[in-house]
Amino acid sequence: MHACDLPRPFGPFTLVRRLAAGGMAEVYLAKSEGAVGFEKPVALKRIHPRYALDEGFRQMLVDEARLSASLTHRNIVQTFDLVRVESSYVIVMEHVDGYDAHHVLEMLRREGRLFPIDLASHVIAELCRGLDYAHRHHDARGRPSGIVHRDVSPQNLLLSFAGEVKIADFGIARASSTQRESEAGVIKGKYFYMSPEQARAEPLDRRSDIFSAGVVFWELLVGERLHSQGDIGSLIESVREAEVPPASILRREVPAALDAIVARATAPKPADRYADAGAMADDLLAYLAHRPPLHATRQLYALLSSVSPPASPVEWASAGIPQTRDRVLTSAGVDLTTPPEAPLRYDFDDGEPTLSGRRSPGVRAPGQALPWLLAAGIALVGAVAWILHAS
Repeated sequence: MHACDLPRPFGPFTLVRRLAAGGMAEVYLAKSEGAVGFEKPVALKRIHPRYALDEGFRQMLVDEARLSASLTHRNIVQTFDLVRVESSYVIVMEHVDGYDAHHVLEMLRREGRLFPIDLASHVIAELCRGLDYAHRHHDARGRPSGIVHRDVSPQNLLLSFAGEVKIADFGIARASSTQRESEAGVIKGKYFYMSPEQARAEPLDRRSDIFSAGVVFWELLVGERLHSQGDIGSLIESVREAEVPPASILRREVPAALDAIVARATAPKPADRYADAGAMADDLLAYLAHRPPLHATRQLYALLSSVSPPASPVEWASAGIPQTRDRVLTSAGVDLTTPPEAPLRYDFDDGEPTLSGRRSPGVRAPGQALPWLLAAGIALVGAVAWILHAS
């Protein structure tokens, strides 16, 4: 669907503009219309039309909707409903009026500015509150849901003009109650923000999300990416090493207390990290308690108002910036493309989308080598038989 086709009716909604597009789905700003002229802005996430008949993609969207709908917290983008429109499932979500942290960091970097330190501490404390709620969530029967987000990143950290901080996109989140398990040896998520155990395709728990939150905090404080490797192999090896220098080395005014929080969150061994995201939030709030009053809502509004809105895909192309295959869920007024980085989730294999993402270098799924060994054995037996026959 092209921008020139919008706005247009879409079941009980009116599609206004496309906000984001990834390997699996598209997100639109839409209007939900009711009686006597009632309208409410919502965000609609649907499977990309060319994959609408793929049962694997459809089930992933349904799994995401079920998981997200069970989460009700002020720091998590709310899911309202899962509906069927034009033979496609659609997730109806809260519309967050603002920008994602990735965009804010990029605009500040271009203008030679830095994210205010205390405001960054507040943002990450709010992020941790949302994560802590998701990690502690119980299902309708009172059983722990075992949720791990697995994609905590600036792209999924939404900041609103109303001063809200919300985590978005539970599309690749894992819950212990989910029946669909990941393929062995497969990495899901954004490489730049993975925990070392996630980059090794090992089993994950809530401490993996805490590591990712620590990396996001480091980048908010420093204003640059933690990892700068250009090829996937070097990047993943760097992520596995989990070397996070103190932010104060690159930004002197970062206090030692925040260096300590980042260091604990990004410890290479999960046992050395915060046991839960709530404890990390508590440490950040304890730091802020000894600082001048923050007035976070007003400061966040002022910061968002001071940065340029996202560029359209046409503007990115004219600037010579390549587009990636994954975009950012944001409520900004125009299409937003993630600035270039390594391929993200829902990666492509020979031009076709995969459900699992990129396979971890050096990690082989059980049984993956068996077909090759059988083929080699058959070829060897055939060669021996031919030689004996010829002689």
